[in-house]
Amino acid sequence: MSSPNIILIMTDQQRWDTVACNGYPHMITPHIDALARRGVSFTHAFAQGAVCGPSRNSIVSGQYVHTHGVEGNEQWLRPDQPNWIECLRRGGYQTVNIGKMHTAPIRLPAGFEHRTVVENKNYSQGHHGPDTDDYDLYLSHHGLKRPALTYYKDIEDWPDRLQATVWPHDDGLFPDNYVGRTTVDYLNGCTYDRPLFLWCGFAGPHDPFDVTEPYLRMYDDVDVPDPVGWEGELETKPPPQQAAMDGMEGKHSPAAVWWSRATPDRIRRMRKHYYANITLMDDWVGRIVAAVAAKGQLDNTLFVFTSDHGDCLGDHHQVYKFSSHYDPVARVPLVLAGPGVETVGESDPLVELIDLGPTFLELAGLDPLPGASGQSLSALLRGGGPLHDVVFSEHGQRVMVRTHEWKLVAYLGQPYGELYDLRTDPDELHNLYDSPEASDARGGLYERMGQWFGNTRMRRAL
Repeated sequence: MSSPNIILIMTDQQRWDTVACNGYPHMITPHIDALARRGVSFTHAFAQGAVCGPSRNSIVSGQYVHTHGVEGNEQWLRPDQPNWIECLRRGGYQTVNIGKMHTAPIRLPAGFEHRTVVENKNYSQGHHGPDTDDYDLYLSHHGLKRPALTYYKDIEDWPDRLQATVWPHDDGLFPDNYVGRTTVDYLNGCTYDRPLFLWCGFAGPHDPFDVTEPYLRMYDDVDVPDPVGWEGELETKPPPQQAAMDGMEGKHSPAAVWWSRATPDRIRRMRKHYYANITLMDDWVGRIVAAVAAKGQLDNTLFVFTSDHGDCLGDHHQVYKFSSHYDPVARVPLVLAGPGVETVGESDPLVELIDLGPTFLELAGLDPLPGASGQSLSALLRGGGPLHDVVFSEHGQRVMVRTHEWKLVAYLGQPYGELYDLRTDPDELHNLYDSPEASDARGGLYERMGQWFGNTRMRRAL
């Protein structure tokens, strides 16, 4: 078989429980669901970084954050660090990025022959280097600038909105419509004279939650789930969680959320806007698949849908991802369909996003990625057994160690932490870190963490 085309569709900040095929009927995601019916949806896929930049550097390098060393959003891999996009290019692939990658500087080639660069909805020129992105240039042709930079100034009741508003311009100018349309246009013109690797990076559903009106109306009558949590919960959790929310309170800036203004109705509104953005992107998934099919390439194209990390979205009295490693943050959707995928439907083995690059290289018939800790999923995709009995994620001095049964979140150098018995507490509501009855589980997970650091070139002190 010839080397397959590979189309990686990655959203930004999308939790795992926001696709209907994972058992969440309040979501409207027919095209992602269709891919899952053709292939597999991994329901226990985890990002190795809880924030955009570290997570994406882990994906591209196949390494954990403490190994590649990129711990912030304003950094990228060293030029001498291998990445599998470059391996695909050298192996004969045309390598294309349309949309968000979060490289620093933003126009870094990163192994791509062609890039249409789109950054965060509230990207400000100079944040990741001196350049504007292509979406800024596109808006400038229409006499506009990114509205997300000034919502907090322009909308009088912005603190009450919890980042939820309606896109104020023509729907075609919405960033995810720009990314989707540019991707489809590229596919319509692609000759496939060489196998194609295309990374389509949507900017949503990352805040601000400013979806277009037609998609928001689709959720008018949808009963969205309320966030999980209980009054006084943060008093039982590590101090950084409360501190993160307190740190935004009263601030006038593009990303600030004043949680003191949160009411049940406002939280539900925030969630509907987030979900509606996902449905908008789902429609583009359908158009991308159709564009590939129109070129006669459907049977030779591997489609992968995932996200770089999630968002608490009000769970545990938290928003965003900076302050925690709850499953809504670390666990992401992962759907694969196409050549090499024989497993059909829902699958629950533990997988890590650093497994993607080794998988792509094996399916392409190329050599393994040097220095990668990720493992190819190809045997698992053919119905083989699980690769991992534990997965890891990290952000700064916070490290998650998770099995199917237990989760440890260690705060290195601190006396506090988190421990959850996922068999009885899948929503991670009751912290057992200091419970004598759970000491064996805690000790065992700390031991696994130490082994992991030792096996993956630890660069920090425990």
